Amino acid sequence: MFKDADVIVFIGGFPRKKGMERKDLLDMNKKIFIEQSKALSVAKKTVKCVVVANPANTNAYILSHFNPNIPKENITCLTRLDHNRAISQLALKT
Repeated sequence: MFKDADVIVFIGGFPRKKGMERKDLLDMNKKIFIEQSKALSVAKKTVKCVVVANPANTNAYILSHFNPNIPKENITCLTRLDHNRAISQLALKT
């Protein structure tokens, strides 16, 4: 499915449900994104990958870690969560 793609947007991830801890969410999404990285093995090395599913930065890392064929600079995520957290922490300190 990824063979001739120039851009792939990963929007699917496991949603955090009531009573789930962050570790549980990460374990579920790790399984999903390891499978996605295997599917990327047929993709062009020039493909650009964008992860939207939260935790997007972690999912993008998993995708790049388990697929060495795609350059790491070709995999990114769309999120402001970490940015917003950093600004909040800085604001609290100042």
